[in-house]
Amino acid sequence: MRQRATRLAAAALLLGASTSGAEPQKMTITRSGSQPASPGPPQNFTGSVRVDPLFPARDPSRVSGGSVAFEPGARSAWHSHPLGQTLIITAGTGWIQEEDGEKHEIKAGDVVWTPPGVKHWHGATATDRMTHIAIQEQVDGKNVEWMEKVTDDQYLAGSTTVPQGAAAVTALAAPDVRRVAPALERYTQRTLLGDVWKRPDLSPRDRSLVTVAALIARNQPIEMPYHFRLALDNGVRPSELSEVITHLAFYSGWANAMSAVAVAQDVFAERRIGPEQLPPASGELLPLDQAAEARRAAAVDQSTGPVAPGLVRYTSDVLFRDLWLRPALAPRDRSLVTVSALIASGQVAQIPFHLNRAMDNGLTKAEASEVLTHLAFYAGWPNVFSAVPVAGEVFEKRPR
Repeated sequence: MRQRATRLAAAALLLGASTSGAEPQKMTITRSGSQPASPGPPQNFTGSVRVDPLFPARDPSRVSGGSVAFEPGARSAWHSHPLGQTLIITAGTGWIQEEDGEKHEIKAGDVVWTPPGVKHWHGATATDRMTHIAIQEQVDGKNVEWMEKVTDDQYLAGSTTVPQGAAAVTALAAPDVRRVAPALERYTQRTLLGDVWKRPDLSPRDRSLVTVAALIARNQPIEMPYHFRLALDNGVRPSELSEVITHLAFYSGWANAMSAVAVAQDVFAERRIGPEQLPPASGELLPLDQAAEARRAAAVDQSTGPVAPGLVRYTSDVLFRDLWLRPALAPRDRSLVTVSALIASGQVAQIPFHLNRAMDNGLTKAEASEVLTHLAFYAGWPNVFSAVPVAGEVFEKRPR
C-alpha cells in the first residue's frame, strides 16, 4: 500500500499536480494584440524602437519574454543580464556585439545566447530593420543591467554595408544621411525630431496624422514605413490608418493611395494586424447634417453642374454622403487629414471650405496654426506660405 501511494505521488509531481492541497494553477491565453506596445525608453535605446510585451515572469518561473522591433540605425545601449539572455531573430537583419568582441550580423531564424554578466548591445543594421524575441530570467525582480549608450562610431565600426539600389530607400538612418548631408541630419535630429515634434499645440497622434497625410498626398513612400509605424505607436488605430488611406484616395488620387497600401501591407503584417482590426467595406454611417449638406450641394451644383454634372453626382453621393460619414475616422480627423493633404499638395483653392469644416468639427485655431508649422518641414516652405494668407482669412472671418 505504501509503495502504491509513493508511485501515485510521483505521478502527480510529473503531471504538475499539487500534493499539498493547494489550488493548481490554470492555463492562460494572451491574445495577439491585447497587450499595448510601447516605444523603447530613450535612455536605453538609440533610434526608433518598439517593444511588444509577450509574457511576464510568473511565480515560480523567473522567465519573461518580449518582442523588440528596431528601425534602421536603432540599437540598444550597452547592457548585461544577470542570468543571461536568448534572442530569437524573427525578421530583418541586425548586429550584435559583446564588449571588446567582434560585431556579428544576425538574420531572421538565428538564435543568440548571451551568458550571464556579459556586456553587449544589439540592434538593426544601418540599412535594414530587425525584430527579435528576447527571453531572460530575473534575479530579485531584475533581468537587465543598463549601461552607457552605444556611440555612432561604436555602432558603425567595422561596417562594410553600403546602401545600394531600391532596397536602400526603404528607410534612411541617421548615419546614412550624415554621410551625404551632415547638416540635414543635424536639422533632422535637433530641429525636426528634437523640437517640432515636441511642440505642445498638436498631440503626437495628430502630428502623425498630419505627416501621414502629407506623405500620401505627395506620394513619398520612402518615409511611409517609419511614419506608419510611428502613427500606430502614437495611438492611431489600425482601422484609422486604413481609413486615412481610403479617404485620401479621393483627395490625392487612387494611385497615391495604392502606393500607400503597398507600404502599409508590410507594416500591418509585421504588426500582426488582421482583417478584424480594419474597418468594413460598408456598414452603418454617421448621421448627415442635412442643412449643411444642402448648402454645400447647392454651391457645387451652381459652380460645377454646368461643366461636369457627373462630378456633381459623385461628389454628393459618394464623397459627402458616404465617405465622409464612415465611422472609422472621426469627422475632426477626416478634416485634419484633408486640410493637411490640400496644403501639402498646394491646393489652396480648396482650403477655405475644408479648414472651416475642420474647425466646425472641433479643430482649434491653435491646432490649425500648428498644422501649418508642422507641414513646413514635410511639404516645404513654399506650399505652407501659399496657404498662410488663405488660413488667415478663415481665422479672421470665423466667430470669435
